[in-house]
Amino acid sequence: MTMNNNFNNIVNQGDRICATLECNGHRLASVNGMGFSSLDAVKNALLEMAGRYVGMAVITVRNCTQGWRDVTAMATMSRPAVTHEPATIPAPHIGGQYLIPWAS
Repeated sequence: MTMNNNFNNIVNQGDRICATLECNGHRLASVNGMGFSSLDAVKNALLEMAGRYVGMAVITVRNCTQGWRDVTAMATMSRPAVTHEPATIPAPHIGGQYLIPWAS
């Protein structure tokens, strides 16, 4: 979904860009500056800053120099990577004992 009045949303490197990426009501990334060469470059920068997320996101890009705004909705179904460390039980020292919590 893109909502704008100008279908030629051109971004020049000298344009002042204000952009945000929000997911489930939380702002995950924001940009306020110059130096972007395209609308895709702005969106990619936001996605890179936001990292992995799950759910519906809204990217809002405002070109303050030219006066247009682009709103894009995107969803991701990928779950963030979960790392499970295997439980480790330290080996008892010679002559030591394991602690059994329910036996005390």
